Amino acid sequence: MLKVDTSKISRQQVEGFQQDGVICVKNVLDDIWVERMRAAVDKNVLIPGPLEVKGTKRPEGSVEHTSSLWLTDADFRALAFESPLATLAAQVLKSEKLSFLADGLFVKKPKANSRVGWHNDLPYWPIQGWQCCKIWLALDSVNQENGRLEYIKGSHRWGKELREASDPSWFVEPEPHEILSWDMEPGDCLVHHFLTIHHSVTNISSTQRRAVVTNWTGDDVTYHHRPNA
Repeated sequence: MLKVDTSKISRQQVEGFQQDGVICVKNVLDDIWVERMRAAVDKNVLIPGPLEVKGTKRPEGSVEHTSSLWLTDADFRALAFESPLATLAAQVLKSEKLSFLADGLFVKKPKANSRVGWHNDLPYWPIQGWQCCKIWLALDSVNQENGRLEYIKGSHRWGKELREASDPSWFVEPEPHEILSWDMEPGDCLVHHFLTIHHSVTNISSTQRRAVVTNWTGDDVTYHHRPNA
């Protein structure tokens, strides 16, 4: 459990998160942090993660993903507990206390079928409550070509849970809805609510796109059993 100072972003940004379910915050981490985490990602993407069975061959894929790296890697642990990310999470959640759930890395390979389908995050976590968010930290420039994220504005207020490829009757491709997305530079962050529906497009560029995520909960979140979470 963390107790943090919450004085780093504007009231308008906090209100934007509450209203839209996602904000983009520029220049959250400096170049020193970015280079440190690039090196950490490049190292860890080549080896089994802490929750993977040792000796198991990792499947070939167009999106590399590993979670809970803070358990074994000092740089990922420092990112969670020493960087400005905890302060950012506490402020957008309007929370006096903050809990860190887990981290992860995502690497989208160039010119590969790397689209991630529409979903939100809450169904994948054994929790319940409103004060929960993911911080998505860009380690490379992000744009339409290399796989940026797109969000359905305000969808966290629908009260619906959506797993990728679950195809529920209530969800259709979101043409009628306003989509939010941002071009980003290294050190910029997206902060989205666990119920905000989003996806990411295929990386059709010639370079990889690296990102690190951290997941946070606030005062009102408690354990809640979920199958496959």
